[in-house]
Amino acid sequence: MKKNIVFLLLFFAVFPVLKAQDKNTQPLVIEQNIDSIQTKITQFPTSGRIIDTAKIQVPNIYAWKITPRLGERVFVPRDSAVLDFHQSMQVDGKGVAIGYLGNVGSPAQSKIFFERPETSRFIFLDGMRFWRKNPEDQYFLNTKMPYSEVKYQSGGGGQSAENRFQSELSMNIGKKLNIGFDFDYIYSRGFYKSLSNKGVSYDFYASYIGDKYKMHAFFHNNNFTNVENGGVTNPLYITNPDDPSIREDFKGNSLDIPTRMENTWNKLRGRHLYVTNRYDLGDDTEEYQVNDSVVGVRKKKDYIPLASAILTTHYTDQRRRVSTTYAEMDSLYYSMAWNNSEWVNLKRNNKYISDMDDYMSYYSFKNTLALSMNEGFRKWTKFGLTAFIEYDMRKYSMPIFMISEDGKTVSGIPGFTEKKSENALFVGGVLSKEKGRYLRYRATAEKDLMNSDYRLEGEISTMLKIKGKDFSVKAKAYIKNISPSFFQNNFSSKYWNWERDFDDTHRFYLGGEINFPELSFSKTKISGGVENIKGYIYYGADGLPAQKTGDVQVISVRLDQNFQAGIFHWDNQVVFQHSEDQEAIPLPKLSLYTNLYLTTKLARVLTLQLGADAHFHSNYYMPGYDPLTMQFYNQRDMELGNFPVTSAYLNLHLKYTRFFIMMYNLTNGIGNGESFSLYRYPVNPRILKLGIAWRFNN
Repeated sequence: MKKNIVFLLLFFAVFPVLKAQDKNTQPLVIEQNIDSIQTKITQFPTSGRIIDTAKIQVPNIYAWKITPRLGERVFVPRDSAVLDFHQSMQVDGKGVAIGYLGNVGSPAQSKIFFERPETSRFIFLDGMRFWRKNPEDQYFLNTKMPYSEVKYQSGGGGQSAENRFQSELSMNIGKKLNIGFDFDYIYSRGFYKSLSNKGVSYDFYASYIGDKYKMHAFFHNNNFTNVENGGVTNPLYITNPDDPSIREDFKGNSLDIPTRMENTWNKLRGRHLYVTNRYDLGDDTEEYQVNDSVVGVRKKKDYIPLASAILTTHYTDQRRRVSTTYAEMDSLYYSMAWNNSEWVNLKRNNKYISDMDDYMSYYSFKNTLALSMNEGFRKWTKFGLTAFIEYDMRKYSMPIFMISEDGKTVSGIPGFTEKKSENALFVGGVLSKEKGRYLRYRATAEKDLMNSDYRLEGEISTMLKIKGKDFSVKAKAYIKNISPSFFQNNFSSKYWNWERDFDDTHRFYLGGEINFPELSFSKTKISGGVENIKGYIYYGADGLPAQKTGDVQVISVRLDQNFQAGIFHWDNQVVFQHSEDQEAIPLPKLSLYTNLYLTTKLARVLTLQLGADAHFHSNYYMPGYDPLTMQFYNQRDMELGNFPVTSAYLNLHLKYTRFFIMMYNLTNGIGNGESFSLYRYPVNPRILKLGIAWRFNN
């Protein structure tokens, strides 16, 4: 608490200095020449549209992301939101409903099915997706002046403190070259015994945007250490702490609650090295007559190159080590092996495997060559067309554990690993129309010539005017055939060993969204979709992998509804989901986020937001988390939910500085008490959190 008081005093001490900063601010304005129409908009496009060849006059700083395969630029708003700053630095703020272990920086999974990405080739890193970056997640900047920003978040104190420090530095060297550096440090001691995590991630990035040559480079290093406790031993410690059967062991402090394991660690190390190059083909200059005797050369006005050649290289390697010295681990896990088409329980030869220290790794070296015909290089070319070929060389390793000939015992060979190789060769193309107001589309097709994978994806959108207001509709569909990842089919450890041959997963999705005209008091968006999945791979109630033999269908409808009356606001996100098979894909029927607040300006420079928000979902068989596989499994022991995680907060914004203070989980200990984020993993108790972001642009 003393640290929080000092932090508040420091903030209000520098407040007068911040207030004295220059009050002149420049609005974010882009002048963009699209289809020979000069338009002015007040912010960068947020629809994810690719803009690569249009001429843009930009403000001091603008940002974009890239498509990972082709390096196309997608302009996006920068992370400088005036409102809801407190949500941007919380795990709960990553979506409408998120399941995680309790700490900032811990493994997490969205409870909204259509927000979950595909299973990656290195499945152990999937749970850490909110805390790591791929090339498509990186913000690239262009700034006329050196830019930097520092963010700091803190919650709790003493043995349970959680802290996150982030910093970013970006600067231009000339008009075309930008270089930057990001750093992210997370340290959460945890509010429950033997549950803490530390994450250190940093990246260097660079972009060069020339007249004919464009380049993006990205180097990212991630380093995560998770101390695992396997969850609480008995949910009654949370749902009914006064129960006589546990009262003698529980004194009321969350750190006193017994947990299932200790002295157990998961460590993840890895890096990305990514470079994409794009060179425009064609002559962008023209001759012009200076006078009767002199001819000059100049750049063509609004020139669009005929075609572009693209070369992308992406190297990544990831390593995972799970270790334990916990003597009671054997009481939690049995040595299970897949033998003769069934799971069998084996005896362990403890001569080699008294403690667990298993190491697994993944390596990928991917190169993509593409040729793109650019949209609009002639008046009649109303679309762009790209063809590509991509080769991906993958390698895997895992420890060697031997099953005896009689199939009754398992023993390990220390220091030895099994290595496997895999290759993929994709060919495909992209047909797109990214310009124009009334019709845009993008279709992608790809096929792996060395494996059974293929994907067909398409998106089409249109925008109309209704009584002078914008009304947009977007539809999306895909058909995918996805082969199992190596670690879904193969796993070798002290406890569980399998060599499966899962079938491919076939997925068909159809969905879309409607953005209704924005009114003075209301803003509405409806989205949804339906997906049919055949051969879905999941982890069952025993924590072991299984495959749904038939089809399973998931339906989802989402409503984003914001109301405003003067300074009062009420924002809502409501998701209805239905899964035909709750054992394979358990989902809450109803999930919602609601945020009631007032916002106003003080002294015409300080933006204030004061309010309360809540995350809620209905009862269902909430997934658990298994530290041995780092996967979320579908337990069938207990339904949990119908508990709101509420917070009261204050956000302040003064030009380059943002600040929040919030009381998290106000409803802790009331109602049904089922304050669980995942099965056996309760959310953190009521705590004070605060954070600050300080931007420098001079």
